Amino acid sequence: MNLARYLTGCLNALKGEESWRENFDLSRQGFQQSFMALILSVPAYYVIALGIIRERALRSEGTEAALSVPVFAIITLLYLISFSACAYMVAMIFDRQDRFRPWVIARHWTAFFMVFFVACVFGLYLLEIMPFVIANSIAFIVFMATLVMDIRLATNIVGFRWQGGVWTGCAVFASGLAMVIIGMMQVSA
Repeated sequence: MNLARYLTGCLNALKGEESWRENFDLSRQGFQQSFMALILSVPAYYVIALGIIRERALRSEGTEAALSVPVFAIITLLYLISFSACAYMVAMIFDRQDRFRPWVIARHWTAFFMVFFVACVFGLYLLEIMPFVIANSIAFIVFMATLVMDIRLATNIVGFRWQGGVWTGCAVFASGLAMVIIGMMQVSA
């Protein structure tokens, strides 16, 4: 597993270059490793959640909200798996099963790098090096960039035209957003 090659592959897939395939292991083992990338990204999501909870506690005059690790893990894993479920349904409906595995591999690794970038930003906030407003703004921009990422991967890897890529990207983004909202309701409850 060469992370530098995977990062290069992610960037090439987003740009639409055919060379992206050379940077990934598109075999069954590579497919399984892409799911390991999702599991390895859970601690990064936890750092982000800690940053948000810390800021929430500071704004509510020290009333610290508890972050239930089991609830957090379940919601995060549902969020991470929501893409695969949507991608599988889209691949089945539009008869693109041959592109399902490469699509999932590229998307999982791209999401992996994006979340670790945001976790580093929130790490700077937790170390009191960066203000929350900047960290949260960067996180929001990257979260919205996942919509663009999903559209680009749907057009470049799955082969949808622009309209199909937009619809697919929006469906994937909406399913992930639903999991984020459910998670936010659990934290605030």
